[in-house]
Amino acid sequence: MNSPTPGQRGPYNLQDRYPGSPQNQNRNQNRNRTDPGLPEEKQPETLLEKLNGWRLGLSIEIEPIIRGLVCLILISFFALLQTTLFARFKPFGAVPDLMLPLVVAISMTAREKWGAVSGLAAAFIIESLGGSTVTILSLLYMPAGYLCGLLTVYYFRDGLAVRAMYTVVTTLLRCLFTLVILFTSSPYVSLPAAIIHVTIPEFFAAVLFAFLPHLAVRFAFRLAEGKVSQ
Repeated sequence: MNSPTPGQRGPYNLQDRYPGSPQNQNRNQNRNRTDPGLPEEKQPETLLEKLNGWRLGLSIEIEPIIRGLVCLILISFFALLQTTLFARFKPFGAVPDLMLPLVVAISMTAREKWGAVSGLAAAFIIESLGGSTVTILSLLYMPAGYLCGLLTVYYFRDGLAVRAMYTVVTTLLRCLFTLVILFTSSPYVSLPAAIIHVTIPEFFAAVLFAFLPHLAVRFAFRLAEGKVSQ
């Protein structure tokens, strides 16, 4: 009977008896490379992976930050314009409300969430500049900003006629709020006199200068979107 040679595989294969031989080491290395079931060696974490772990997976988007800054700048600018220039130059004998058309313009451009937040901020800022921090204007500005954004998305297309309609309707509501504030602060005010001398001048003054916030919002958001896309 012929005995198996060292190069043959059999019960007396020298490669099985001596696993530390160079042939077996090469065979084990090739098996580890091709076998997907074997665990791979864990590589040390890079600096970027460690930083991602420290941030707990949080990511910062630049677009909402820019939108928030644009809204804040617009609200601050028109609040100062309303309380300084238009407080001295009173068209029709009344100070025009620039905050409400500004909120409407923001809601139609940036949609309802930004409109609601801008309405709340606008009511707080304009009343703070007027010396009062408690106001009912937020009950008008915030719902107006939210509803105008929703109506623009689901029912009406953004356009000049729709903006004019929103401005007229919300300004009428603003005049109603003025009457409520007048009769709350002084119950002896005559209703016909308040309508003729207060609400009608306020309505026409606000409608006349409502184009300023609308133009400013369209220009500011287009400029901001162009900067973000770059």
